[in-house]
Amino acid sequence: MSEEKKQIDLKNTLNLPKTDFPMKANLPKREPQIAQHWEGLYKKIKEQRKGKPLWVLHDGPPYANGQIHIGHALNKILKDIINKYELMQGKDIDYVPGWDCHGLPIELKVEEQLKEEGKSKEDIPKAQFRKLCREYAKKWVEIQKADFIRLGVLGDWENPYLTMKPQYQATEVRELGRIFDRGIVYRGKKPVYWCIFCSTAEAEAEVEYNEKKDPSIYVKFRIKNPEKISPLLANRKVYAIIWTTTPWTLPANLGIMVKPDADYVLVEMGDLAPGDEVFIVAKELLDNFYKETELPEGIILGEVKGEQLVGLEYEHPFNTKEFLAQFLKPETVQNMFKIYPSEFVTLDTGTGLVHMAPGHGNEDYIVGRKYGLEPFAPVDDQGFYTDEVIPPLRGLRIYEQTGRRNKENYQIVRSPANYQVIEILKEKNALVKLSDLKHSYPHCWRCKSPVIFRATPQWFIAMDKPLEE
Repeated sequence: MSEEKKQIDLKNTLNLPKTDFPMKANLPKREPQIAQHWEGLYKKIKEQRKGKPLWVLHDGPPYANGQIHIGHALNKILKDIINKYELMQGKDIDYVPGWDCHGLPIELKVEEQLKEEGKSKEDIPKAQFRKLCREYAKKWVEIQKADFIRLGVLGDWENPYLTMKPQYQATEVRELGRIFDRGIVYRGKKPVYWCIFCSTAEAEAEVEYNEKKDPSIYVKFRIKNPEKISPLLANRKVYAIIWTTTPWTLPANLGIMVKPDADYVLVEMGDLAPGDEVFIVAKELLDNFYKETELPEGIILGEVKGEQLVGLEYEHPFNTKEFLAQFLKPETVQNMFKIYPSEFVTLDTGTGLVHMAPGHGNEDYIVGRKYGLEPFAPVDDQGFYTDEVIPPLRGLRIYEQTGRRNKENYQIVRSPANYQVIEILKEKNALVKLSDLKHSYPHCWRCKSPVIFRATPQWFIAMDKPLEE
């Protein structure tokens, strides 16, 4: 290669754009300068756009309880994109950011601070605890606000709404009063996710899923009037077979659900069960039932549609109507321990007959409400059985922490309630098969412990009633 070619500066042979931008971003220094340059822009826009069509985006508030994370950034930036799009369409935008300054997430953080000082919230007056929570929330509002401004989000940051402001609380009370006056507020019980260790309800967004091992059981519920299925079954021991991974919910069982258009088989189990018992199982799930229970194949006596099983009465393995009548409404007692049709029954697992506890499952609650069964949940806030269960179960806890965590940092628990329910089923000769099942299970996002589904008294706003002005 000649000396002349070696000396050519190749970058001078490229037609590159000319710019005053520096080669290095130098963000630690430049970012504060950029934020300062745009300071006051929202107020200037509001003045310039007076009288233009108004675009209002309500800000669902984050909790004021810690540093912002990628979820906060995604939320705020997406909202900002929408606002700026509407701004470019010539509208006046109104975006007032806010913070949720109440609730367990904040209280838990303050409790952690007290614990570091060797105290608990029970050691100080309630008014002082509330004051500490307000101070904690106020601190994080300012920290988060500064970070949101650094993201370049346009908004009225000088006048945010805070749920702990007296003006905000007064407005909430007035609006609640208006809703009450319109007659659309009522008090009722409905199953919700419940953490027995935090003693609080949880929204679906607050629940995380992690693998958990639970007992998998097949249980016999004896049909009281099998002759209604077929005269040939009169005086026979006929059982509806259910499958569940939550034995602790069986004390709250009030019904069994079937799929009306599915085929069910009547299987004589022969020498495997005393008195030649007859099991009712969905035809499509029979082979899986044999596999899971390790029972030899029985003799199929006949087939029926699910709708032919609807209305049959059964005996609970250990509860009686007389016992539960002490705690339940007469309408529930009249309608309980029967088979009901349900659109929620599937044929992918189990037996096609689903144990129904309206106080411990959303689908159970919907079906129970339709057929006059109240959401019975004999479990208190801390997860202990109440006096509404039979004596051997009273006072037992659904879950107890073992003090150990798995590699994902979720609590490992034991279940005294599951254990005792299974023992009772064995005594009553109602347990067909017991095994273990690993599956995805909801956990509390705060304490990382398993949650339960439990009916609790709540206030509801009826969305299906017309407004009464």
